[in-house]
Amino acid sequence: MAGDMPRGCEACLRGAKMVLFVTGKCEGSCYYCPLSERRKNLDVIYADEVAVEGDLDIILEGRAIDAEGTGITGGDPLMRLTRTLKFIRLLKGFFGEDHHIHLYTNGRRASRDALVRLKSAGLDEIRFHPARRDWERVAEAKALGMYAGAEVPSIPGEADKIKGLIRYLASVRADFININQLEFCPQNAFQLRQRGFRVIGGSMAAAEGSEEAAKEVVGWAEAEGIEFPVHYCPSSVKDAVQTRMRLSRRAANAARPWEERLDDGTVGKFVVKVPGASGRAAKRILARALGVDVAQVGVADDGSSVEVPRRMLDAVRTVIPGAAVSYVQAYPTAAREKFAEFPC
Repeated sequence: MAGDMPRGCEACLRGAKMVLFVTGKCEGSCYYCPLSERRKNLDVIYADEVAVEGDLDIILEGRAIDAEGTGITGGDPLMRLTRTLKFIRLLKGFFGEDHHIHLYTNGRRASRDALVRLKSAGLDEIRFHPARRDWERVAEAKALGMYAGAEVPSIPGEADKIKGLIRYLASVRADFININQLEFCPQNAFQLRQRGFRVIGGSMAAAEGSEEAAKEVVGWAEAEGIEFPVHYCPSSVKDAVQTRMRLSRRAANAARPWEERLDDGTVGKFVVKVPGASGRAAKRILARALGVDVAQVGVADDGSSVEVPRRMLDAVRTVIPGAAVSYVQAYPTAAREKFAEFPC
């Protein structure tokens, strides 16, 4: 990295930023777009992994992770400008002016009027992923006194294009550029392979040559004396640091009485199948047999099993001989998506 980290990245690395996805609508057609079919080109809203039906869902998710800030993304949030402005005001109004908000946009709809309205609403930082014809939007944002920069993927063989963008950003006194490692995902894998990209051996998703291109650009920026931050973010940081830290923060607030918090940000619990009973009936039977309050055990998401903490496992085996027991790791999200399961 050349220079300090952009302001909006600092809380991200602590897992302290909520990701507010305001719409999947976008006028761009990036072949490397990672959006899933549940989001891409759909006018849906998510706060982290939570589908948003009302403002309260956003506030509750922010509280669940003790959010210090929010990253507003899409699609292009400016395609739903009124909605985006409302959310910025909502977040600032509830969490306070120190709640740092940054926003991603390709810039196509970043008119002067839109930028003025975003600044007035309280947006702290704007990150452009611009096509060449939209570079001037960064200059417009800077002219309005906004903290503005760019965020782009590191595409193998295209280091010179990023250098050209950096030269332009330096000329308009932009504040930063983030360069992200190119990643494979189910949504873009075909397009990337069609263009000759390959996953690094031993990696889950990182594209060969992406890190090398990014480091070439960072080294060049240092040699050129570029004065604003030129920051490279590898995919491992997002997966092993940002996401894990955010999940850990959520688990601290959202872990249920029968769940234990694990180092990787997931929660663990023992799932018990009670012979001849399921759901709430099984929960009542097991709680009565164990002599504990029903609030100390839970009903599994499938409705057929009961969840208990580790300290009750031996007692469960005693009061219900032959009960099928498994240990389940899950993400501490509202839906408790299963991460792994092991028979006990």
